[in-house]
Amino acid sequence: MLLRIAPLIFVLIWSGAFVAARGGLPDFTPWALLTIRFVLAALLLLVLALCIREKDPDWKAFRQRWAGVVGAGVLMNGLYLGLFFTAMQEVSAATTALVGSLTPILTALISGPVLGERFSPLQWLGFLLGILGVGLVAGMDYLTLDVGVGLAAAFAGVLAMTFGTIWHAYAARGLPLLATNATQMAASAVLCLVIMGLVETPRIDWTPAAFMALGYLTIGVSLGGMGLYLLMLKHGAAGKVASNFYLTPAVAAILAFLILGETLRPEAIAGFVVAMAGIWLVQRKPATGGPKLD
Repeated sequence: MLLRIAPLIFVLIWSGAFVAARGGLPDFTPWALLTIRFVLAALLLLVLALCIREKDPDWKAFRQRWAGVVGAGVLMNGLYLGLFFTAMQEVSAATTALVGSLTPILTALISGPVLGERFSPLQWLGFLLGILGVGLVAGMDYLTLDVGVGLAAAFAGVLAMTFGTIWHAYAARGLPLLATNATQMAASAVLCLVIMGLVETPRIDWTPAAFMALGYLTIGVSLGGMGLYLLMLKHGAAGKVASNFYLTPAVAAILAFLILGETLRPEAIAGFVVAMAGIWLVQRKPATGGPKLD
C-alpha cells in the first residue's frame, strides 16, 4: 500500500520544501542550514535504526558497499541541495526549476547502460512532456538562459542528483533502508560542514520561522521525503522514480498560492496538467531491467 501512494506523498513533501525554504532561508546561510539539517537527520535516523530492527538486513553486503552508499548519499543530498541553493542566489527560481527538470530524463538515459533499464517510445515521450510541463510552470523562454555561475551550479546539481540516484540504485539495492539513509545523512553533514568553513561565514538566527523551516526540512524532507525516494528506488526503476520530480515545481506553485498567497498563473496549471500526463506515460508501463550486483 505504501509503495502505491509513495510517489504522491513524496511529491507533496518535496514541493513543500520550497515553501519552507522561503520562510527559513533568510535566517540561515545555505551551507550552515544544510549542515544542521543533515546532523539532526542522521541522529534521528540512527535512533530509528536502533529502535526498529529491519527485517533480515544484509550487514555483510552493507560493509562491502559502504563506500558506494556514502558516495551516492553525498551526491543526492549535500552536493545536489548545496549547488541548487548556490544557483538560486545567482539565477531565478524559474531557471533553476527548468534546469532541474533535466534530472529525470538524464537518469533514464544513464540507467539503460548502467542498470539495464529499458523504456518504451511512449515513456520517452512522457519524459519530454515532463520537461515541457516544468517549462510552462517556470514561465520562461527556453532560449533566454544566461550562462553564468548560477546556471553552472544548477547543471552541476542536476548531474549530482542524476549520478547519485544511479549510484544508489546500483550500490544500495537490498541494503537496510534506515541504516543506509543515516549513513548518507552523516556523510552529507561532514561534506557541508567542510564547504561551510571554506565558502561562507555561518549565520543562524533562531527565529520561529527558522525553527519551523528547519523542522520541516529535517523531519519532513530529509527523513520522510528522502526515505520515500530511497524506498521507491529500492523497488522500482531509477528513471521512473526520478520522473516524480517533474511535478514538484507545479505543486510548489500551488502550495505557495494556498499558504503564502502568491499568484498562481494559468501557465502553472497548464504545466501541472502536462507534467501529470508525462509522468503517467512514464509510469504506465514498467521499465525492464535492473541493477546487476555482484
